[in-house]
Amino acid sequence: MKPFPRRSPRGNRTARTPRAPRPAAPRSAAALAAALATTLATTLAAVLTGAPAAPAAPVRTAVPDPETREAAGLALPVQRRSAPLRAVSATRFDLRAGEKLALDTPALRFAVGAWGTGRPTNIGTTLALICTGPDGRQALRAHDGANLTPKEPHRNPVIRALLTARADGTYTCGLSASAHSTATARGMTVRLEGERSVNGTRVSGDSTTWARPTADGDLLLAPGTTAEPMNTRTRVGAVGALGYASLRITVDAEATTCNRAGAYGRLCRPRNPRASGSVLTSWVEVRERNAAGKAVGPLHKSPAMTRSVSAGQHHTMLHHTLEVTTSREAWGDLPPGGQGRVDIRLKVRVDSGDHMVFHAGYDHGRGVAVKSPVLLPSLGGPLEGLHTALGSLGELEPLRALGARHARSERPSPGELRALRHLRALVPSWPHRAPAGTS
Repeated sequence: MKPFPRRSPRGNRTARTPRAPRPAAPRSAAALAAALATTLATTLAAVLTGAPAAPAAPVRTAVPDPETREAAGLALPVQRRSAPLRAVSATRFDLRAGEKLALDTPALRFAVGAWGTGRPTNIGTTLALICTGPDGRQALRAHDGANLTPKEPHRNPVIRALLTARADGTYTCGLSASAHSTATARGMTVRLEGERSVNGTRVSGDSTTWARPTADGDLLLAPGTTAEPMNTRTRVGAVGALGYASLRITVDAEATTCNRAGAYGRLCRPRNPRASGSVLTSWVEVRERNAAGKAVGPLHKSPAMTRSVSAGQHHTMLHHTLEVTTSREAWGDLPPGGQGRVDIRLKVRVDSGDHMVFHAGYDHGRGVAVKSPVLLPSLGGPLEGLHTALGSLGELEPLRALGARHARSERPSPGELRALRHLRALVPSWPHRAPAGTS
């Protein structure tokens, strides 16, 4: 996966990353073993076990203008309504039809800038990500929204989504923001701090995204109950010579305290009229299934997150990330190019306080599941310095062939497996088992 070149801040020149010098080739069997231990143990281990590797390079990231880099942040005047939103950045990605791009925002922060002539009050903040295709039509929309209050004067918005290209061409993904309050006053502002841009990384074709369908409507969350408002079952192709897969799962979703009985089309009518604010706990669970659909392997769980949502805050965003390495029991018997199945469930429990509403629609909440990248398809760089030594062993071409086969989620040939076994014999510390899943 090769990133597009970035535009230089000056003119239209292209900024290129200098290549690292080639390491010297080993001159002896001992040196070869040492070099293999240091350069291949971590990279080819990912192939054998399906373990997560370093994140892939972005396709293209916008180079922010000087205003974007200001430590003071961008000042947003507080208006009476959330619309209109102010455009704060735009990033362009060149994609082919069917390609998928995992999008995420860098570390950002909303913070009260000034109260102006008004008094401290609750201020709504919205960050929106909107992508348009080469035909000008909207291809994706997602947002992160919550209130600032005098006691909670800052928050960190996060947007993660998956864009699928409908056609060849340039896709533009823009960030926009607003701050709003019914008690706005002259000089009242909110700052949006951090680098305002969008990161994009190409991911495998079996990456998936989901949300609570709009047709299902918002879901009322009653205190003392646990709900599963946003679940999915997806198929993911195995990777690595042994057929494992490592998945990175993210969930971002919005929930809101009722505050009054008539809120959200009277969905909140059953609420306790004396309640003020809520305590909410959420986590993600992943279960693997074999070809027959039977649940197998361990239950993977993210850390549970508990948050207090005041009546003034009103909205809260649930953010979860879970790394999962599939079990041999579930995926070991897959045919070449086969796909395993995983169930992904978001669990939400209102521990106490007011009823809450979980919002439907991709704009309000979404999950993304991608296979963690492995290094084999891009081993040219790390292996380049060992070209002579590996070539003398007759291993380089089988490894390159294995890289191409791996990128297509196919099983290796007998010759490619022999190459891996040969390298494995040279490195005594080579892992023999897939690592356990992490949460």
